Amino acid sequence: MGEHPTAEGEVGAALARLEELGAAHLWVQYADYNGRSQGKSVPRARFAAALAGGITFARANLGFNLTDTQAPDTIFGADSGDFLAVPDPAALAPLPYAPGAARAIAWMRRDDGSPWEGCPRSALRRQVEAYAARGLSLRVAFEPEAYLFETGPDGPRPIAADGMFTVAALERTAAFLQAVGGTLEAMGVEVEQVAPEYGPGQIEINIRHAEPVKAADDLVTLKDAVRAIARGQGLIASFMPKPFAAIAGCGLHVHLSLWHTDGRSALAGDGDEGGGEGGGGDDGEGGGGKRGAHPSGFGSTGRGFLGGILAHARALCGLGAPTLNSYKRLLPGSWAPAHAAYAVANRSTLVRIPGASRQRVEFRAGDNTSNPYIFLAGLLAAGLDGIERKLDPGPPAAGDLGHLSPAALAAQGIALLPRTAGEALDAVAAAETLLAALGPTVGTEWLKVKRSELAIAETVVSAWERETYLRG
Repeated sequence: MGEHPTAEGEVGAALARLEELGAAHLWVQYADYNGRSQGKSVPRARFAAALAGGITFARANLGFNLTDTQAPDTIFGADSGDFLAVPDPAALAPLPYAPGAARAIAWMRRDDGSPWEGCPRSALRRQVEAYAARGLSLRVAFEPEAYLFETGPDGPRPIAADGMFTVAALERTAAFLQAVGGTLEAMGVEVEQVAPEYGPGQIEINIRHAEPVKAADDLVTLKDAVRAIARGQGLIASFMPKPFAAIAGCGLHVHLSLWHTDGRSALAGDGDEGGGEGGGGDDGEGGGGKRGAHPSGFGSTGRGFLGGILAHARALCGLGAPTLNSYKRLLPGSWAPAHAAYAVANRSTLVRIPGASRQRVEFRAGDNTSNPYIFLAGLLAAGLDGIERKLDPGPPAAGDLGHLSPAALAAQGIALLPRTAGEALDAVAAAETLLAALGPTVGTEWLKVKRSELAIAETVVSAWERETYLRG
């Protein structure tokens, strides 16, 4: 999954795989700065050329927000030229919901084939390499939540409520979930479990842990597949953070574990042997071993990693939850985190340390309006900054933070996370370490795109405003 020019042997293997799949078309795709999949379809006669040299896309595509409006101050104007999208053979997969087609996620490169600094996938890869230079590797697992809607006379409505985690809810969505499971298996994405969540028609899909770039690829694959399969069954699948005020929001929890080259957990207490590599979900925690004296149970590397994430918490909220709608989910007392704190087995905190083994952390503020490569690159950069500066996370928080008084929170030294997208994006703009890690283009241009989208959102007049103020 490296970024070197695609070798002749890799091209040959990819062509053989496409032949095996019976593919007549190859979708070459990437995630734009909004996290939205973009791509082109290449016919069989052009497979070899596309695999070896890539296909061109306008750099200007990356300057548009989710309203398809170009950020006014972006460097990606009409005169900014093109980039090459070079398929990664490791990210080649069939498309069961598009018979006759296969898909490859691409690296963005310059005309000479060298990595381009505007590529979010490359920004994440650089962080992986920075950890590798310290003898460390990571495993990452995403937990995306989504709603299934039916189309009603007044617009989308959640499918009937059967209660959270009930078998009745599984029965109602069985055909959909079976189609999703079979599709993801065929595409090389391993699902650990699926749960009916708190809201009516809400589901959570736990993806098996993988190395970071593969983990982000898997999330992109899952979201594309879930939406496509829902359309095929006459449903709408939405990952929107807060589609309706009265029902639960949809998050994107990220589980991260850190490992030495000899297989020991780098999070667990110094000298801890650790168990096998682990990433997401609440089962199969692995062996524990001794825990360090720090109240987190982490050793020096783990404390630094956690301390870095907490030190950059506000900016990480911006990278992981970058839209106006995101902050209608992140409310105190809502089961979504609103405070910059960590604790063991406490779902009211920004960072949760699951289970007794102390071998992973869960970052809980993100949602699916993020670009997973940019979000994850920011998380890794924050953790590495904490390791390098030996930041201490302090003691874990105590209590259900969403129901503590301001005085009780202040007594623990716990601060609120950003309350608006504007605050969160301002925190990203001030986070020099994270922007430097993302590179000279990705961070600054992503910020322009998201700020331009927010400026549009803030001018929209809602039905509530008309109802409340029209006759006032």
